[in-house]
Formats: sequence, C-alpha cells, structure tokens
Amino acid sequence: MGVHIGLDFGTTNTSAAIYDGKTLQLLPLDPANSRTSGDPRILRTALFMTRPTPDTNMRSVAYVGREAIDRFTAGNVGRVVQYERNYIGSIELELGDIGQVLMPMIVEVDLNSPGRLFQSLKSELREGTYIDSNVFGTRYTLESLLAVILQQIVERVERITGDEVEGLVIGRPVHYSDDTEADLMAFTRMQEACRLAGLTNVSFLEEPTAAALDYTRGLPGEQNVLVFDFGGGTFDVTIMHTDGRGHRNGGHRNGGHRNGGHNTFLASDGVPVGGDVLDKRIVMGKLAKQFGQGALMGMDHLPVPNYIFEYLSQWETIVELSRPEHLRIIQEAVKNSDKPKHLRALLALVKENYGLPMYEAVERTKVLLSQQSAGHIQLSMDKMLLNAPITRLEFERFIGPDARAVEQCLDRALIMAGLTADDIDVVLRTGGSSRVPLFEKMLRNKFGPLKIQDMDAFTSVASGLAVAAWERSR
Repeated sequence: MGVHIGLDFGTTNTSAAIYDGKTLQLLPLDPANSRTSGDPRILRTALFMTRPTPDTNMRSVAYVGREAIDRFTAGNVGRVVQYERNYIGSIELELGDIGQVLMPMIVEVDLNSPGRLFQSLKSELREGTYIDSNVFGTRYTLESLLAVILQQIVERVERITGDEVEGLVIGRPVHYSDDTEADLMAFTRMQEACRLAGLTNVSFLEEPTAAALDYTRGLPGEQNVLVFDFGGGTFDVTIMHTDGRGHRNGGHRNGGHRNGGHNTFLASDGVPVGGDVLDKRIVMGKLAKQFGQGALMGMDHLPVPNYIFEYLSQWETIVELSRPEHLRIIQEAVKNSDKPKHLRALLALVKENYGLPMYEAVERTKVLLSQQSAGHIQLSMDKMLLNAPITRLEFERFIGPDARAVEQCLDRALIMAGLTADDIDVVLRTGGSSRVPLFEKMLRNKFGPLKIQDMDAFTSVASGLAVAAWERSR
C-alpha cells in the first residue's frame, strides 16, 4: 500500500508531510536548502532548465529547489547577455489587394544563456496571457512547467519514504484571483498540471483550512478559530468552529469538509497579495530611484522613459532591458542625464544579470525589518555596489494599500461567518509574510494580543494537508 501525502505547493516554498493518525512527519524535500534557510523541509518552488548539449542528448535537464537557484546564479550572474536575430519560420498574411504574402518570423535569442530559471509559476496560473515559454526551442506550457516540478517532488517523496505515492491532498489558495473567471481558470490549469505530472488520485484543500486542521489535532476545548495565512503569492483567511474533540481518540473522518465531523468551516476569503508583492513594493518604492528613476536626459531635459523602470518590478523582467532597443536608451541616459551614477548602476544591473541577487537582498532586508526598525538593502557585486537604507516606517508606507486590502478581506470573512472580532477565540498566524509587524499590529488591534498564536510559518499548512490526506485515505 502506497503513502498518502499532504503537499503545500506554494508560490515561493513547498513542503510535504505524512500523517498516520498518530505521528506527523515533515519530509526533508531539499537537503541543499540547509545552506540557506537551515531547514531541509522547505523546498524553494523554483525550476531551472538547462541548455541542451550533446552530453544531455540535446535535451534540457530540470533541477528544482535550491539547486535550481544555485545553478542559475552560478551560470548567469556576471554574464553579459548577447542577442542574435534568428529566423524561426514564415507566416502567410492576407494583405488587401496584394493577396497572400509570406512573411518571415524573426525572434531575438539569448546566445549564451546556460539555462532558464522559473520562480513564482503558481502566481501565473491566473494570468490568461501566460500561455507557454520557449525553452531553447521547445515550447512548454505553464501547466507542463508546473508538472515538471510536481514530478520531481513526488520522486523525492518516494525516495525518502521508500514507497509509492498513492494519493495527494494539495493546498490551494482560497482565491487565485479576485476575478471569478480567472480564479476558475487558475484552478483548472493547476488540475491539468497534476494530470500532466501523472498524478491521478489528487484532491485539493484551501491552505488556511489545512492550517486549521493542524491546529485542531488534540484541541481540548470548543473554539472559533481564524487562520491568517499570508504566503508568498496570496493572503487567505479561514474561520472555523471546532468542538475540541479533534484527533485525541484516533481522529475523525470528516474534518476538513464543510459542516462535517467536529469542525464547521464558516467562511473563507482571500486576495492575491503575498510576499512577492511586498518585495516588489520595496523595489519600486525605494530602489527604482537608486537606478535613475526621475532622471532627466538630453538638451531638452526630458525624463528617462518610465517604462524602463517598470521592468524592475520583477527580477524575471529585468533581463528584458538587455534587449538592444532598451539598452540603447539606458546607455544614452548614462552619457546625457543628470544622474549618470544611478544609471550606470542600472546598466550594471541589467548587463551583469544582477536582478535575482538584488531581489534576494530585498527579501533578506524585508525579513530583517520584522526584527528591527531600520536596515540596509545591501548588494556587493563586481560591477555594482548597492547600499540603500530603509526604515520599517518606509516599508509600511509602501505596502499601505496592500494592508488595507488584507484588512478588508478579514472584515468580509467575519461578515460571511456571521461573527464579530470579539467572537473569535484564537487567531492563528502562518506563512512568512504573517510575521510582518504591520499585520501583527492589525491583528492585535482587531482581536486583542492574547488571541494571537503563531504556527510554523512554512510547514503548518503541509501538516494540515497531511491530516486531510490521512482522513481521505481511510
């Protein structure tokens, strides 16, 4: 008989667990992660696809987790991107009175890229414009890229347990998107990714609901529980009532199902705001000016086009600035602007592929601002030195609109559940972004400090999903 696992397939991090009715085991999916987070139970949800070579039979090789990021960094940071215009085929066009015309299709190709790195793919599920990616001549749909990650995770689980994965319960956000159609499309695409990965016995459970299941194991008393789940891609909230009997006597079979067993789920809601968005706010609010946003150039003192700086909003899009048409603008601005030093830093960021290290530095500083009132975004590379001071107050100003969206989501869930803040007995915080002091203050003010309890930021959802997997296998 195979194993049934709970899989928290997150935007930024992934974890997996097994439960047998008594003992919960979190699986060491990524031993290499010990070098950074110190926790092998946390796998970065990252995929690196290598350039095909004769040694690999002209096929891409896939790596996931910390090794994916390390291989990308080793091969790309400091590498100058070189584009070449390649003919990839022709297309027939019907042009008025002329008739059919055969037009060549030309694309610009990065000549010396050692591989492609994909992160935060889960957040792209809701984007109808993301159809596929060209990976060294092979087109991969978003679903097939996600399937590659899922396959490697399952293979790791089977190596760790020595048993075949027979069933999975996978976490999902309450809402992938605020838009109903986009939300449905995202869930359908995630189901397709599982099918492409060869996963047949799969069910899904909302992530904050899973965290609530983990909490209620052995809970001694009746409570109204609110789960505040703030991960890398989304914020989700679930409100449930538990009678406290939990799993003390071998568990129950219906927990996790709405209005079933000893847990009654009263409301769920969510918004597409997560840790990735908070990182973006720091970059655009603090660092864009460090790279020349607002600079004036030329005899007419015209501003450097703002669209140049919009590419800084994600590390993946920064490389687009290395395209010749964008690079020419930056190089001209270095020569003829009032902020040449800042624009030289932008030029180095683009040409030397420092985008990912910069975003990792931003994430480290964001975490630091949860412990202290000020810090520095620091990045020391061969051709760029970044040392930008930032205060917690500045960070909170940058994320003010996101905080309001989160609080409105909380209020909607309370109304949906027919409860007030006073009716909530305990508030469970989970997910890395739930530790941000602004959101901690929000919860203290709304519910009172004595009700706030912390769950493991990165593994509590996987634990609850494992409980659900065990229940559904019985």
